[in-house]
Amino acid sequence: MNDHHELGHFDPATGAAVESAAAALIAVWAYSRHSAATMVSSTQLQALLTIERHVEINLGRLGEALGALPSSTSRLCDRLEATGWVRRSVSHDDRRELTIRLTPLGKTLLEELLAQRRDDLSRVMDEMSPSARKALLRGLQAFTAAADRVADQRVDRPDENWALIAGRFLA
Repeated sequence: MNDHHELGHFDPATGAAVESAAAALIAVWAYSRHSAATMVSSTQLQALLTIERHVEINLGRLGEALGALPSSTSRLCDRLEATGWVRRSVSHDDRRELTIRLTPLGKTLLEELLAQRRDDLSRVMDEMSPSARKALLRGLQAFTAAADRVADQRVDRPDENWALIAGRFLA
């Protein structure tokens, strides 16, 4: 059996350090998320991020991406449209189908959330020495590449990358 798949190949201290760093990153991410908490719920944010990723999406695909029933997805879109964050319109390809797109207001909301997240991450990074930042960047690039290789081997949802999964989890 390949050494990578045997128990014990991962030093417990390294595992604890990675878990601690991941928890710190999630905490910074969540702190940024809470700045928008009064404006948008987690479910609404997941929907907005999904719509952004697809640019234009129909109700069925949005519901599938969110793991929601069609009726729930429709009500969610009603609320998003009422806030002015999305616009529903008749599909160009099939007039029986509605598509959903972000409005400029919805795009602005997501841009503000991203800017807040980056600002919060920057504050943390500013507390690190330049050499530590460089080492972290190299380590994160290697970690992401390894995670991508693991994701490519997934059979349950091979079309999802780590950013999509994290976006749903942390929305």
